[in-house]
Amino acid sequence: MCPVWYDEYSLKVGYSPREQIEKGLKECKKCILILTPNYLTNEGWGKKEFDSVFTRELVEKQNIVLPVWHNVSVADIYQYSPSLADRVALHWSEGFEEVARKLKHAIETE
Repeated sequence: MCPVWYDEYSLKVGYSPREQIEKGLKECKKCILILTPNYLTNEGWGKKEFDSVFTRELVEKQNIVLPVWHNVSVADIYQYSPSLADRVALHWSEGFEEVARKLKHAIETE
């Protein structure tokens, strides 16, 4: 079993969402990033979170992001982040069970 930080359940009334999200991103061992057309075009929280985790990877010299592609192409990912396009990613088209199994394996074997 691996603990999950999910903003809907982890954010507390009266606390700064930014601070809570940054705390979660600093402390996470892995970050599952589900890349969809909507995610790639949204300049809100998702982009800031991605930038934070990607910077952390560079500073700590370790792989944290576990990318999952859903209805996106390598060209879409490259446009968003050339570095991310080079990563081995899971594809949602493999099916939920297979993606979940592979994510669990990636988290547990690190």
